[in-house]
Parts: sequence; structure tokens; C-alpha cells
Amino acid sequence: MWGMITGQLRRQSVRTLTLLVGVLVATAGFTLLTGSVETSRLTVKASADANFRAAYDILVRPAGARTGREESVGQVRPNFLSGQFGGITPGQWREIAGLRGVEIAAPVAMLGYVQAGTHAQVDVTGQLDPAADRQLLRLRNTWTTDRSLSRAQDPGSVYVYVTSNPVVLPDARSTAKDPSWRSLYTYRGRHLTAVGDALSQGDSPCDDGEMPPLEVLPGGKFEPLCALRTVSSSGGGAVNDQLDPAQRSELVVVQRHADGSFTSGTDVHNRTTSRRAVADIDWSMTLLLAAVDPEQEARLVGVDGAMASGRYLKDGEKPAVDTQGGSRFEDIPLISTDRPYLDEQLSTTVSSVTGTIPKLSGRGGKELRGLLAGLPVSPGPTTRADADTVFRRSVADGTIDVNPFVVLQAGAPRYAAGGGVLRPAPVASDSGELWRQSTYGGDLPAWFVQDTAFRPVTRLPGTDASQDHFPQFSVVGTYAVERLKGFSKLSEVPLETYRPPAARAADEAGRAALGGQALAPNSNPGGYLATPPQLLTTLQSVQAVTGSESPHAKDPISAVRVRVAGVRGTDEASRERIRAVAEAITTRTGLDVDITAGSSPAPQQVALGEGKFGRPALALTENWTAKGTAVALVEAADRKSVLLFGLVLGVCALFLGNAVAASVRTRQRDLAVLACTGWTGARLAGLVLGEVALVAAVAGAAGAAASFPLGWAFGLDVTAGRALLAIPLVVATALLAGALPAIRAGRPYPAQALRGSVSGPRRARRAGRGRTLTGLAVSGALRTPSRSALGALALAVGVAAVCLVTAVMWTFQGAVQGTLLGEAVSLEVRGVDVAAAVLTAALGVFALADVLYLDSCERDGEFAMLRACGWADTEVMRLVVAQGAVIAVAGAVTGAATGLALTVAFTGSIPAGLPVAVGVVAVAGVLAAVAGSVVAAGLAVRRSPAGPLAEEG
Repeated sequence: MWGMITGQLRRQSVRTLTLLVGVLVATAGFTLLTGSVETSRLTVKASADANFRAAYDILVRPAGARTGREESVGQVRPNFLSGQFGGITPGQWREIAGLRGVEIAAPVAMLGYVQAGTHAQVDVTGQLDPAADRQLLRLRNTWTTDRSLSRAQDPGSVYVYVTSNPVVLPDARSTAKDPSWRSLYTYRGRHLTAVGDALSQGDSPCDDGEMPPLEVLPGGKFEPLCALRTVSSSGGGAVNDQLDPAQRSELVVVQRHADGSFTSGTDVHNRTTSRRAVADIDWSMTLLLAAVDPEQEARLVGVDGAMASGRYLKDGEKPAVDTQGGSRFEDIPLISTDRPYLDEQLSTTVSSVTGTIPKLSGRGGKELRGLLAGLPVSPGPTTRADADTVFRRSVADGTIDVNPFVVLQAGAPRYAAGGGVLRPAPVASDSGELWRQSTYGGDLPAWFVQDTAFRPVTRLPGTDASQDHFPQFSVVGTYAVERLKGFSKLSEVPLETYRPPAARAADEAGRAALGGQALAPNSNPGGYLATPPQLLTTLQSVQAVTGSESPHAKDPISAVRVRVAGVRGTDEASRERIRAVAEAITTRTGLDVDITAGSSPAPQQVALGEGKFGRPALALTENWTAKGTAVALVEAADRKSVLLFGLVLGVCALFLGNAVAASVRTRQRDLAVLACTGWTGARLAGLVLGEVALVAAVAGAAGAAASFPLGWAFGLDVTAGRALLAIPLVVATALLAGALPAIRAGRPYPAQALRGSVSGPRRARRAGRGRTLTGLAVSGALRTPSRSALGALALAVGVAAVCLVTAVMWTFQGAVQGTLLGEAVSLEVRGVDVAAAVLTAALGVFALADVLYLDSCERDGEFAMLRACGWADTEVMRLVVAQGAVIAVAGAVTGAATGLALTVAFTGSIPAGLPVAVGVVAVAGVLAAVAGSVVAAGLAVRRSPAGPLAEEG
């Protein structure tokens, strides 16, 4: 039998070669396609593992801290903890830290916004006349923010009075002799003590208690140069309305010396002398203050290794306490970022007062302010400064002054309901009350703190200075955010303790308005963008900052960020470790617990309303955080792998089954002759299956060998194990496909196979109706319905594969819709998925073309008769192509419908726009099948009419 098998294969060389090529393609295709599926899955898992962890794995917040949007779609806004104040006790934090499996438990207590007093320096030397004894300059300030879209003209002016007369500055010293402490401002030196006493007792045109600079007039008389700001008495303490335009002006006194140097300052302790006349412009920046545990914070993100200057906070460090005269001074340690990350600029126009300079000394503040406002000026140059530069210089030279007496807390924005675009609603704000200032310290806030508020702001009670409690801040060091431990941009949970926020324009109009830059926060605590804390202190300093009247005096911690030990990636063991710790925290504390491992930034569109100072409405894109993205990616990839594997196996089985069945059909007469010579049915079936097994084994081995260079060329993961596995799988599939034809070949009715088929009258009448080309094509397809159905089914599987891959890619990305990690992974796996889909469809088209070729071979006699009757070869080809198109349409429609049905089963819905894409795929499948039909039609007309007609006769 072996010799007969090989001999038969040699005699039927064309059919054998066709079967060989078909099995080879199926084997290589199966190996490559399964390799592409595995490559896709491994790519997703590798990307998910690499971007699985951010700074922490679990976020613990007070019960009820989740917003409605977080509950519904699993997304949280950037720097969401900036609006979370208190709710977790130190005892709960210690309990979390002590749980098994917890590697790091880093608490953070958001305390609120404080004022950091800095000064922009304006050099006015170039505007001074060296020959003039007295000169007066006016400085007008314009504040800009929102990438210069918001512009606020400060209603006040800074007047620089340069005099050659001697100037005496007050000396500020604290004393323990006074039973109720106070800083005594007086003048040291002969005759000056009496002057100070007289001024302090009200014998002065200046406000009560004011100790101004004294100008020594010719003749030796001392006269005060009063401040332009007034102080009103309210109850037991003096307060300023910091947003009253009348309070925004200032008089800066500069003494010119005979050697050309200049001295300026408000008292002898901050007096400076240099060769340049420099005016300090108050620039108060609003910064967010938080308290942390230094040891845990250092372990979490390495703040101790990111110090740019000074020292890091000590573990358990408390405020340094000094008691004088029954009063308690608390020196609170702070570390600051080396830059404020605020979008603020200051433009200062320097103008010279023209004409005669009036006498300024000896006038009250209100009188002096009115006098200066009416003086004519000659405009001069404009200088510019930005917040980063001013802040860095103030920190470097130690002149930054953080005010402890105003602590503001800003909540979260509220968004209008409905729609995919978030619309933050403006909120009412009493700016005057928020910025009411104690006379004990603090600078004027930026004028644009009155801009539109999108976050509710409240003032923390109990932080005003009292006669027995005087807190003060000391900046002991600065750290650089860029030096913190880096984490993937694709997986970062916004590091709300450090991450600078930004919102980019979502349309061309916004990009043009913002100059291609991102919108950034400013010193308005009620502004839409929330800054991360720029100042850090220790948990032991919380009460010194907030006071005993704070609503969260007993539970000051806003969140605990937990890092779990033993987590390596998205594997089951790591995910179970995180889940177990999260469950333990929930059980033991009752707090809100969220697993943040595997989260990723998710771009979210925001429609921000216009501001009060010129900023137009903007369409923005913010990176919110989508929780669980990495896990969703891996799970979606696993489901996708199973579906694609099934489709690959199905299309390969159909192709092989069609090829083997066709080979058997073409040899029915040969098999019938053998049956007539005495071959049994079992022996005939064995002959057929032996031929199939031999061809399948040879072609399978060749296909497996070819899959390695093809896999390398396509960048697919082809392993030796998978290639070797394909050989027995293909042989088994071929034998299974050939089983039914082999059984039919062994049936004991050889005469039926030898007898020609003649259509009966009914058949002839039905065929006769198909007088048009389309009718003949339909009749030809119905002539052998099982064979046509097999071709249609093969194409349907291919089209369904492409449709499903399209849907999977669509919804695969939708499973992590809009996340940076999801978009990156989708781009990575798109190539291999497309290759898998195209190869699957190609096998389906090849199978259909083979069906048409075999059908054409069986109809050689019919085609020869048509040509003998005058049909041109092109007309015969058109008939075959039309028949292929009929089968292709049936298969494409079936495949498209199947693809949509599988999509529903896979995702539970049909994404918008997908039906159109599926329709395009179906049309492409029909066109590809028609192209294959052209090849089959070309082969059909190659034989001359004489041969087939002779065979029929």
C-alpha cells in the first residue's frame, strides 16, 4: 500500500502539490498566528508589569472620602488629597503600619494654605539724579497669571523716597521684662529713646503704635516718615483689610550717602547698604502646607535624598519652644520645595515724580497717601520678574517669611451633572474675610486671589496670634521634586504630596491662547487647579500650626499611603498580597481603602469657565487617575488570546478539511476502479487517509520550519515547542477532515462513482431559469451546496476573525478608555493583532479560492461545451468570478454578523462606530475573495475544449 500511496501522489502531482501547499500554509499560519496571540499577551503583561507600581499600592482615606465620580467610573482628580483635611487618627495610622505585609505606611496631613512672604527687587539706580538731594519714584505693579491671560493691575503704588538726609530706623527687640510679651520698637542712641517714647504714646501723626523711619532734617529735627497703610482697631487686636485698595500702597525710604551708596530697610535688623538703590516689592505667595512622618516619607519617595539645601526633617521632630515673660514661642520646622510651581509674573513700571518734591515727613498716612497720588510723574522703564526666580532667591538668602496666622483650607471642585466633559461650577467666596490680617505679621496677598473661585475656601479658626501663643515657621531646608524617586509616567498615581499639576488645552483655540503651554496654578487657593504641598513639616507640629480649635485636632491625618511587601507585578501572588492587606486595613479600621497599584493617568476633558481678570473659557485636558488599569489590561489580553486562538484553530481546520475533501473528490473515479478490482472499503479508506497523513506530515514539518524565519521577519514569538506541536495537530486535523471522504470512498457502490451525473427534468428547468450571468452564478453555487457552504464558511471565519480583532482592539482600549498605559499598550500590540487577523482572513480567502478551483475542475466539460458553443474565455471567467462573488457575499455577511455577535459576547455591547468598521471589513473580504476567484477563473479556461469533451463522451 505504501508504494501505491506514493505512486498515487506522484500521478496526482498537481492536486498533491495543492494539498501540500495548503497544509504548509495552514501549519505556518497556525504557528505564526498562535505566536502573535502569545506575543500580544506577553507584550501586554510585560508593559503592565513594568508600569504596575507607583509610589504606593494602597491609599487609605477617611470613611466617605470617595466622590460620586470615583464611585461610578473609578477616576479621581489630580492632587485630590489637596482638598482632604483630616479624618484619620494617629492611632489608626500606627495600626495600619503594624499590619502583616505592610512595608511602608506613610501618613500625610493636609493643613492648609499659608502665605510665604517674598520680595521682588527692583533696581531704580538708573532713574536717580546723582545731584538731587531728594527724589521720589512711583512704582506701579501689574500681576499676570494663567499664561498671561489674566492680568491684574494692583490698585496701590510703591513710592520710593530717596533722600540725602540721615534716616534713623527703629530697632526691634523682644524683652522678657514685660509681663505680657511684645516686640518693642524703639530707637537706640542719644536723644532717640525719648523720641520713641513720644511716638509710642501717641505724640505722632502716624497710626498708634507705629514706629516709622525718622528723617533727620537740616537743623537736627527728627520727623517720622509714616507708612501709607492704616491700621484700624477692632476689639483687642488690630487688623488690616488686606484687599482694601487704600491699603495697597507703600512708602519705601532709601538714604543716599555721600559716597554714592544707598541704605534701605524697615528696621535695623533688615537694613541693607549697597552701591545700588533697590526697592523691595512685597510678593506674597500662597503655598500649601502638609505634615508627614519624616522616616516613612523618606522610605516612600526618598525626600531625604532630594534635599537641595539645608537639612531634612528629623524623625519625631517637634517645634522648638521658648518661653519668655509667660508667653510661648513655638518655632515650627519646615522644608520647602526649591521652586513654588506657580504661574505668576510681576511687571513693575518705574516713573519719576516731576517738579518740586513736597515735604513728606511729619504727615499722617492718610494725608501722605492723598498727596502722593496727586503728583505728576514721567513714565520710565518696566521691569519683570517671575515667581520661580523670586522664590528661589528668597529661599537662598533666607528672607522668605512664612506667616502662621492665616491658614486657609480649600475643598474639591463641584462639577455640573451629565456629559463626558467636566464643567466645574464657580463658588462664592468672601475674600475680605479670608484675607483679614493680624498686625503681627504677613504680607499683602496677590491681587488675583479675588479671581473666580472653583473650590470652596474656609479659614481655619484658632490660628490668630494671642498674647500667650506665638508660632513661627523656620525653613530648615529645600528639596527638589525632580530628585525624588522616579516612577513610570504611564502608571503614576498622582503623587499628591509632590507632583506639580498642569492642564493642557484640548483644542487649537486653547493652545493658541495658552501659547502652547499648560495651565498651571497660582496663589489663588480657590482656583481650579490644586497645588500639591510646597511646604512640609512633621506630624508632631500639627497642633502648633492649626491650634487646638481645629475641627480635626484629634484626627489630623488626611491619608495613609501603603506600600505592600513582596509585590513584583501583575501576577496572582502579588495581587493577592495587595488584596489581603487592603482587606485587613478595611476590617481593622473601617476607613476607605483603594488599591492604587496598576492605576494610570486618564486624560479627562474639562470646560473651565472664564475668570474675572481676562482669562477666557478654556477647554482643557487633565490627567485624572483611573484605578486598576494594569489589571484590566492583563485580563482583557487573556480573554483576547483565548478568542483569537479559537479563531486561528477554526480557520486552519476549515482550510485543511476543504483541501483534503477536495483531494478525495477529485479521485472518486480512481477509487471506484480500485473497488471494482476487489479493494475493501477499509482498505480504500486507509489508502486515502495514508495519503492525507503523509502529505500532512511532510507539509507540517515544512510549515513548522518556515515559521521560524517568518516569525523573525514579523517580530512574532515562535518557539520550537509551538512549532513542533503544530505538526501532530495539523496531521490530526487533516485526518479528521479526510475521515468522512475516506469513508465515502470506501462505500461498496463503485458504479455510482463511475456513472456520469445527469440532471433530471426538474433540475434542468430550475437551471434554465438562470439565463442572466448572476442567475447562472447562483445556480452554479447551488449546484453543490455543501461545497459552496464550505467556501462561504471559510471566508466567514476569516471575516469574523478580522471583525473580532477590530472589536477587541476597540474595546480592549475601551477597557482602559483614555488611560496613558492603555493607549501605550494598544499601540504596542496593534501590529501583531493586525497580522493575526490578516493571516486568518487570508487563509479563509485561500480556502474559498480552492473551492472555486475544484468546482471549475469538475465543470471542465460544461465550460468546454460553452466555449464550443461560442462563449469567449472572458465570459467563462466572468461566470466563475460571479459565482465566487455570490459565495463571498454570503460568507462576508455571515462573518460580519458573527463578528458583531462575538463582540457582544466579549464586551456586553457594540461600541459606537464599530458596525461601520465591520461593514468595511466585510466589503474588503468580498473584494479579496473576488480577487481569488479571478485566479480560479484563469485556471478554468486554460484547458482546450477538446479534452474535456472527449472525456465526457
